[in-house]
Amino acid sequence: MIVLICDDDKNCLSNEEKYIRDNTEAVPECFLGGKELLKRLSAGTEDIAAVFMDIELDNSENGIVVAEQISNLYPDIRIIFLTAYSLKYCEEIFLAGKNLVPFALVDKQNLDVNLKRAMDKLRTALDSDKEKSRIAVTVNSETFFVEPMQTLYLESNAHTLIIVTSGENKSVRSKLSDVLEAFPPYFIQCHKSYAVNIHHIVSYTTKQIELDSGVIIPVSRKFSLSVREKMLRHECGI
Repeated sequence: MIVLICDDDKNCLSNEEKYIRDNTEAVPECFLGGKELLKRLSAGTEDIAAVFMDIELDNSENGIVVAEQISNLYPDIRIIFLTAYSLKYCEEIFLAGKNLVPFALVDKQNLDVNLKRAMDKLRTALDSDKEKSRIAVTVNSETFFVEPMQTLYLESNAHTLIIVTSGENKSVRSKLSDVLEAFPPYFIQCHKSYAVNIHHIVSYTTKQIELDSGVIIPVSRKFSLSVREKMLRHECGI
């Protein structure tokens, strides 16, 4: 599990990183500004469970605005705000965009206690997600379970369909169209033999898609327009 911490105060950032590294199983990655954080997210979101976001940032950045962008682009990543002035910002957070639903608010004035509460709540939520995130796929009377967010892409090869994940792959005798129906709408078909998880795409053209695993997936002419439209909607948080 990875958590990203964005705080322009280097001392606070160091303390937040140290607490999480020393007291939880999470791996913290640290950033001093929103632009740097968004660049990291654009490179791939695999295993990122939450973003700890300081509200007041330097260089005229607003942590709430950055958090809104993250929620629009990556709705599965939980936002945990960091601030020494929690009451001051409660109304602004509440009135933020409809897609921004903060997971927790950590008051820096009692940092260790409040970080523990936030991390305990995060672990409980992740355990619950794991139970709910699996989908049942039935092929030729065989039913098996798959975690869609951990699935990178589906590949059809002759009469075999390969479900490629971040762990072990699963091969079944089926057509892509039959299995794709069981997956969430963020799986997009880009070729007669491929469908990809949009959350694992790092770049795309009319001819190919690059995934955060480094794999290159072809895009056929038939699907190039729909891929572009779905990617634009995803990038705009629609």
